[in-house]
Amino acid sequence: MGTTRDESLRWLPIDLGDVCIALSPEGAHDRWYIDLHTGETLLLNAEYDPQEHGGVTARQLEGDEARFRRIPPAAAHQSVEDMAAYAESCRDETLKESLQLALQAPGPEKRFRSVLGWLPDALHGWHQFRQRKLEQRAKAFLASLGLGATA
Repeated sequence: MGTTRDESLRWLPIDLGDVCIALSPEGAHDRWYIDLHTGETLLLNAEYDPQEHGGVTARQLEGDEARFRRIPPAAAHQSVEDMAAYAESCRDETLKESLQLALQAPGPEKRFRSVLGWLPDALHGWHQFRQRKLEQRAKAFLASLGLGATA
């Protein structure tokens, strides 16, 4: 049984992976935009070359809200909230408790990763969990613009 397609959305070939990067803590220092007409994601940084994007200038990206929207950077607290949700989802009570203690200590992100560093299966589970969360946020953001990703 497949998923149904929301006909209230305009479906474009949007690179959901790029939107996930833009919404992740790793992308928080970058300025990402989405072209509402084509679905193209554009990273505006020092290497941005308008010729690679049909001549679209940085000024157009930043000033034409009818066509381009900034993909908002991740909130600072989002990463720790995702880690807490992952810890809560763990079935192994010892792992759950270790992760929860790590998140209560100073430098919670580093401590959380340190706990998982010794447990490859749990680390893999964390990466899958985090990717699902990013994809959910990306789809929700696109839907808020009236868009859906076909790619």
